[in-house]
Formats: sequence, structure tokens, C-alpha cells
Amino acid sequence: MAKNSNTLKRPLIVLGGGIHQIPYIKYCINNKISTIVIDQNEDAIARDYADHFLKIDTSNVPKVIEAIEQNTSKEGIAGVLVAGVELAVLGASISKHFNTKSIDVNTAVNATNKIVRAKKFKEFRIPTPKFEIVDSIHNVSLDYPYVIKEQEGSGSRGVRIITSKEDNSEAAKDFAGDGISKYLVEEFVDGHEISIEAFIHKDKFYYYCFAVRDIESLSSGKIIEHGSISDPSYDDNKRNDVEKVFERACFALGIKEGPVKGDVLYTDSGPCLLEVASRSAPLAPLISERIYGVDMVSMHIKWVLDSNFKFEPLPVEFSESKPVSHRILFHEPGTIKGISGIDEAKKSKGVLKIIILKNLKFPMVLDYPDNSNRILYVAATGSDATRARKNADNALSKINLIYK
Repeated sequence: MAKNSNTLKRPLIVLGGGIHQIPYIKYCINNKISTIVIDQNEDAIARDYADHFLKIDTSNVPKVIEAIEQNTSKEGIAGVLVAGVELAVLGASISKHFNTKSIDVNTAVNATNKIVRAKKFKEFRIPTPKFEIVDSIHNVSLDYPYVIKEQEGSGSRGVRIITSKEDNSEAAKDFAGDGISKYLVEEFVDGHEISIEAFIHKDKFYYYCFAVRDIESLSSGKIIEHGSISDPSYDDNKRNDVEKVFERACFALGIKEGPVKGDVLYTDSGPCLLEVASRSAPLAPLISERIYGVDMVSMHIKWVLDSNFKFEPLPVEFSESKPVSHRILFHEPGTIKGISGIDEAKKSKGVLKIIILKNLKFPMVLDYPDNSNRILYVAATGSDATRARKNADNALSKINLIYK
């Protein structure tokens, strides 16, 4: 295949063309860094901000690398950015091919494949739920309730809490046709779930997210998130316990540098690791400058591009950070013919950001809410965590969905 006649000289490859990648691309525009955005969605919202946009199946690593080669000069690429998307393995594979900074491919697999990750945690004695691996969700030996997970996929996607035979049957219907050959099954553990995020540089963890998630278990075992809250007055001893376990888990997976995020359940017995991923989450970096005093969007890009990178300035201590709550707009299933109040909500007290997750083209037909079809969410701060939550809820209350 011949090269594109309009090739770019040492661009930054940005994986994912969604709303959460736009701030990274805007930073590149402002700093004259050329970008190639890769997404398998033809209508990816970030495509209009990129120098080049490539619509490619991101599961096909050789095809992605070939397409990059066709659109870059002989000098190759400057680096690969994996932010807010579960594409760490693809990112590491591209970086290996073009010899740019990244975690290695094995580490990316460790932090992406739920079964591989669970085995690593067990090997290094990281506290995690008791688990088993099955080739069919009908072959589970654990007692109810238990949690079943597809071996790949971010967060709660492909996850069910099974409390009965009926839940199991519903999960089997949902998972049918996914091409999954093995499942991770974990005992259900009570506790509050914490989302934690840091940047590792020279073996030191710089934290810029510690939030308690608001997650609900629905009928048939499905899980839905309503938001989260970061409270600087959270117990220091518990937070330190969580950070210690999280750091051990990262090193167990081989993650020694770059962005990391995790989900930790705090139980009566202490922290219990659920997930660790070698990437940043969608929201935290976008508000980190206003909450922790450090812009993690520019920091991440500088780390990717600069071999002499220094982590400066440092984020403030968690106890000195600003409280923040993010709340997700709820919708009823049906046909939506319009939406109002977004501009008014943006002006509400304490609002940091309103992130619109969908292209607001109407009419819009939506099924029951799940973690893949939400319309938007609000992030807000306040004088304390309670006020931050009220400010976020108040902003959401001004947004109205108009149904047919």
C-alpha cells in the first residue's frame, strides 16, 4: 500500500476519539504537536480536532500499525497516548513497533485481562476476592452471591452480580455471542468501592483521584453507576491502607511508570483489590488542575513525548484537595426529542464540567440506562463533600429531557 501523500512528521498517536480525548488534542493544537486520532467509530467526536483521523478496528493491531505507517513520514511517531480508554495493549504494541515510551506489552496484558490480572494478584498475595475461572457461566462452584466477569473490558462492562439461578440465566443470554471462552468468577464481598488514580514516576506514586463510587445492583445482576464523591476528610488511615495495597498491586502487574487507575473495595477486613489498569480514567485528569493543582492532561502528554520528563508541579495532598462529586444524568427508556437546561446547568454554583457523552441528535432512542448509553454527567465542587454533591445534583435538576 502506498503512503498517504499528506504524511505527518512524528505525530502523537491518540487512541480513542471520544469527548474525553478532546482536551488532550486541544493541548497538542496549542503546542503545535500534530496528532493522528484512531477510533473505530466513523462519527467519533474528536476527529474534527485531529490532523489525521483513522477509522480502524482497534482490535486488529497489525492493521493499526500499517495504517499509522501509511500516514507518517520515515521519522515515525513521537509517541502514543492511551487516556480514558481501555486500549493499553494496543498502545504498548504500537509503541514497541515504533520504539517510543510506553509500558511493555506483557504489562499491558497483565493490567487488561481480568483473568491474568487475578492470577498475578494471587501470586503476589494481593488481597482480592476468592475466585475461580470457568469456561461456562453454568459451571460455577461458588455459592450465591458471586460476581462474574468477562475476561476483558473496562470497569463494570461485562460484569454481573449473580444472586440466583434467574440472574445466571439472564447473564447467559446477555453474554451469548460475545465470543468469550473463559470467565472470572469472584465471591461477592461487601464494602464501599473506591476509585483511585495516580501517576508513577521514578517509583513514586503521585495521586490525583480518590473517590467513593455510587454503584447500584439492578435486576438480573446488572450494575449501574450513578456517580462518585471525593471527600478530603476521608479517614487518613483507611486511605493510606488503600494506597499501600494499590501500589503493591501495580508493581505485581509490572506497572512501574505512567498513569494507573484502580478500583478498591474497602471492607471490614481492610482493602480488597478489584481492578488495576495501566491508563488514566476519563474524568479525573480533566479536573485535576482545579482539584489537586496539577494539570494531568499536559503532564501525561509531556511524559509520553519527553525522555527527560520531570513530574512538576506536584499535586497537593489529598487532605488539601477540593471536594468533588460527579453525578450522571438518569434517563427513562424511550424516544427523546430534545434536551434543555444544559447552559443553565453549566452556570450553576460549583460546577466544574459538564461532559456530554452522546451526540445530541434527535430523535434519540434509548434503552434502559446502563454504563454504555448515558447522555451526560456533571462534576461539581463545594465547601465540603456534602455541598459538592448538592451542587452536582442541583445542576442536574436543571437539565430536562423531552420525550415523545
